Amino acid sequence: MSLAEAQNIYSQKLEEPEFKLIQDFMLNNLGVKLSPIKIVMVNSRLIKRLRASGIYNFPDYVRFALSAEGKRTGELQCMIDELTTHKTDFFREPEQYNFLMDVVMPEFSQQNNHFFKIWSAGCSSGEEPYTMAMLLNQYQLTHAGFDFSIAASDVSNGILSKAITGIYNEQTLKDVDQALVKRYFTPVPSEGNNNTFAVNKILKDKINFSIINLVDHYKFLPNYFDVIFCRNTLIYFEDQAKRDVVKKLISKIKVGGYLFVGLSETVSQYSKDIKQVSPSIYKKIV
Repeated sequence: MSLAEAQNIYSQKLEEPEFKLIQDFMLNNLGVKLSPIKIVMVNSRLIKRLRASGIYNFPDYVRFALSAEGKRTGELQCMIDELTTHKTDFFREPEQYNFLMDVVMPEFSQQNNHFFKIWSAGCSSGEEPYTMAMLLNQYQLTHAGFDFSIAASDVSNGILSKAITGIYNEQTLKDVDQALVKRYFTPVPSEGNNNTFAVNKILKDKINFSIINLVDHYKFLPNYFDVIFCRNTLIYFEDQAKRDVVKKLISKIKVGGYLFVGLSETVSQYSKDIKQVSPSIYKKIV
């Protein structure tokens, strides 16, 4: 690519007609509402896709990405990856993990159940399901006969690939108990000055990663999960899509099971089948 071509790409501006096409696609297919002020964000995130695709203007790029050819070549998925948010950390919102281990797990044990099923819906780059795996593996060490499985899903193929790889730098793991890092991660070679660590097989074997769009139908059977985490994901949906997603998630939880959402989210208005038992935590009652 010549200097002139590169300069031309970075001078491109996403205009209203193309932004409207993207808005409609994200809303109709993902339930994600992009407000008008997001046009600047979309512009900046998709500039790199112009360069990668070799299409040097937004009108041609957007129409290609949304076409059958764009879907076949993977460019549509690349566009989705750029426009979906993936902020997460190990042990994020620790009070929820405390509730999981201090309230949910004792209840589960009292029911004489031995196989625990949990879903990280919107798992991003994997920190959430790997946190679950560490905690549940620690629980398993002191509870004979207990076992578990974790479903982890995201709509973004790119970010899910990172989760499946399970390699994190030292900065990402800085707030994790070093005893857990030592037990569940292995140092691996890396470029630069950052130390990197790979998730051990003992955790990976407990997690089934898959691409799932939460507005679609899910393969999971009704009343399948003991717990679902869907945190800081619903805030990106418009109201009807949010209502539909919440109802679908609840249908997959066993009676007596729990739905965890983000601390800034509330979902009690969407279903009479749940009751709020703690900030951002709901129990299925019927």
